[in-house]
Amino acid sequence: MRPLRIVPWLGTGAAALAVAASACSSLNPNVGPSQESCGVAALGATTTTTTGSGYVSTTARATPTTCAADAGSACDDCESLHCCATRLPCYEDPVCACADQALDACLAAAGSDSDGAAACWNAFTSKGSVEAARVACEIAWCQAVCEIP
Repeated sequence: MRPLRIVPWLGTGAAALAVAASACSSLNPNVGPSQESCGVAALGATTTTTTGSGYVSTTARATPTTCAADAGSACDDCESLHCCATRLPCYEDPVCACADQALDACLAAAGSDSDGAAACWNAFTSKGSVEAARVACEIAWCQAVCEIP
């Protein structure tokens, strides 16, 4: 019977693999908050809102799942009619859905201040390509009715 011979390079390879595996586990990338941290579940019906006091409450908020007209909002009606292809992908994307919620709050806070409203729209548009596509369509078809500066 031949004696068992250990291949010399196998030992160093296994050691390197063990070191690499443990090194990766020590990485802690700073990736920011969860995409769902604003409380909007993409195409869901639950949102979490935070007041100035830091209190968090969960409230129901209907998120559109179709492009059916929404009685009571001329802007939503226009967007549903002309921009369905860019509207629904925003609600399906957690980042865009959260940005949409922030846009609504920003516009409400801006009130009749057109510079403030422009800053809100710019902030929303700069979040990413899904947001930018949605606003581009709204500007093309619904700028006046949605009061986009």
